[in-house]
Amino acid sequence: MTPVIPDIISLLKEQRLSMSKADLRLTDLILEDIDRAVHASTTELAEWSGTSTPTVTRFCRKLGFSSLREFKVQLAQARAVGARFLNGQVAAGSHSEIAEQIIRRAQQALEHQLGLLNDDCVQRSVALLQQARRIVAFGSGGGSTIAAQDMQNRLFRLGLMVNAYQDGQMLQMVAATLKKGDVLVAISTTGRYTDLHNACRIAHQYDAQVIAITRPHSPLTEHADIVLAVDIPEEKQFVNQPTPSRYALLAVIDVLASELSLALGAPALENIRRIKHQLIAYRDHDDDSQPLGD
Repeated sequence: MTPVIPDIISLLKEQRLSMSKADLRLTDLILEDIDRAVHASTTELAEWSGTSTPTVTRFCRKLGFSSLREFKVQLAQARAVGARFLNGQVAAGSHSEIAEQIIRRAQQALEHQLGLLNDDCVQRSVALLQQARRIVAFGSGGGSTIAAQDMQNRLFRLGLMVNAYQDGQMLQMVAATLKKGDVLVAISTTGRYTDLHNACRIAHQYDAQVIAITRPHSPLTEHADIVLAVDIPEEKQFVNQPTPSRYALLAVIDVLASELSLALGAPALENIRRIKHQLIAYRDHDDDSQPLGD
């Protein structure tokens, strides 16, 4: 079982209103300069906060730690996990500059993704999906959940049997219903979600094939028959901006859907024609310029 790292920073923030004045001084100073607090001794922390060494010891015990040393270990771990989120948001410029940065980063992500695409892996994936009796797309978080839903949206209109799932337990249950001729598309930008790994193992147990859309050499790749690499660096300076890896995931799915449409030929085109016919009849009123789906 993965060990749980206590979020001591949230604990300190949440308990501020119920703290004594001495404990409140300690809390505010610790949160103001975590680096200094991590390296301070009991005496140094007491002098810094204008309290006493017994107060520092009691403070740690009230928070559930046996000693200052244990408290500082957890504080150091919390700092290491989210250091860049502790100093507030960094302004990225004017509103127009922020908009430009976000769009430019999306463009850069797409250009980077184009260089990662391996044509052989794409064509092998298309061949598997084209012949699949059933396709399931598994997401495992924010961006990958959206991508799994988009895969369902893009492939059903081609006449393929496809469903998207995100719930951890549901992934295991659905994987257990797969069989030879079925394809599981596992989507994860990190490739570290253990429920997704287990679902892939279950799918293989019943002779289904697995396509992974994930970071190269991530743990998920060990459970895939084909890997479509997505590896977009996370933004470290402007932590309030969205990660552009979403665009890369959607681009890979668009590539697969477009290649599949060509491979399937007339049947896929007929499905799209029928969908467009109904949209024009009931939504667009003879306006053929509108998108195929909202």
